Amino acid sequence: MSQSQHHFIQLINTLYPDLVNIREDLHRHPELSWEEHQTTERIAKALSLPGIPPLERITPTGGKIDFVFREGAPFILLRADIDALPIQDEKSVPYRSTRNGVSHACGHDAHTTTVIGVGRALAQLPPLPYNLRLVFQPAEEPIPSGAPTMIEAGVLQDVVAALGMHMEPRLPLGTISITPGWVNMQSIRLDLVLHGKGGHSARPNETADLLWIASRIIQESYQSVYRQINLLDTTVVLTFTEIHAAQGYNVIPRELHLTGTLRLSDPHKKELALQHLKSLLSYIEKDCDCRIELTVQEGSPAIYNDPGLVKQLQEVCRGDLGMAVDLNTDFRTPGGDDFSNYLEHVPGVMVRFGVRTPQTTASLHEGTFDLPAETLKLSTAFFVKALRELRLT
Repeated sequence: MSQSQHHFIQLINTLYPDLVNIREDLHRHPELSWEEHQTTERIAKALSLPGIPPLERITPTGGKIDFVFREGAPFILLRADIDALPIQDEKSVPYRSTRNGVSHACGHDAHTTTVIGVGRALAQLPPLPYNLRLVFQPAEEPIPSGAPTMIEAGVLQDVVAALGMHMEPRLPLGTISITPGWVNMQSIRLDLVLHGKGGHSARPNETADLLWIASRIIQESYQSVYRQINLLDTTVVLTFTEIHAAQGYNVIPRELHLTGTLRLSDPHKKELALQHLKSLLSYIEKDCDCRIELTVQEGSPAIYNDPGLVKQLQEVCRGDLGMAVDLNTDFRTPGGDDFSNYLEHVPGVMVRFGVRTPQTTASLHEGTFDLPAETLKLSTAFFVKALRELRLT
């Protein structure tokens, strides 16, 4: 190991205890999308150190920090999403969420801590050959999400490449996944409102029976979309997640709200999938004497990892990062992420860090989701080393 490499590993090890404390503090105090005011204050405080520029608040929550190492040089953007989810924290740990019904069940606290760690490390290392923009983005979870707002605020000015991350419980601790090409799905929100004759639960034959119609939509749309689209060599995930219709235990409602998501790995198949769904809804309307309103909200595009940048980042994993690393080069997920909005403008890469251990097996968006603290050491070391070795063409 060279002297500079030894110093780099020592620096990460020195930063590590503080990073664990920062992540646990963020985990105790989660905030929902667009409400991350205290989170932003915590980020600013954690980075109020010599050699680190102040956090610039270009949006009401979140912000950016520009490390200008060379005047006139381009920027690389490193992004962390900072919002939490409306999910009860069900863990029994000292850093359990203190907010009822809100928790960091998607690892955004670890993303935020990693970028804080990168900022702290680079302030103590020789300058990079280009400039660096650390972005703390609000509201990754909802539709519409925070990335377009950050882009409108100018966060991509002078940026030539973007890097993002996600914690991945389907991969074991020590795994870093850097996959070329499409790695996430496009996410589309579907809102359906069903209208029909209501009435007494004793006489469903005299009503449209919207709950039965909703169950029919769910079953038949799953069958229709999967049979018709997946056979055309693409991946589609259609999932309904909410039904609201309550008017009374013995009342058949005259209005019902049904919500779900449509996800596609190939964005060019979007119109085909929606046409299948609309055709089915039209048929059910006529067959069941009801009216169905469909609202489609475009969410995040699919994420495309730039092959050239992927190749460079894969090489980083083959060096010393302070712990054993297993490089995965073929991992994809049906989840969506609005990091893809940045990649509509500049090339970039989403890197995934495995967090599964015998003690951390819960999936993302589960109330028991957690990750091992060692993840922070690996993710911080990876991005610091990557930023020092990355060469822009």
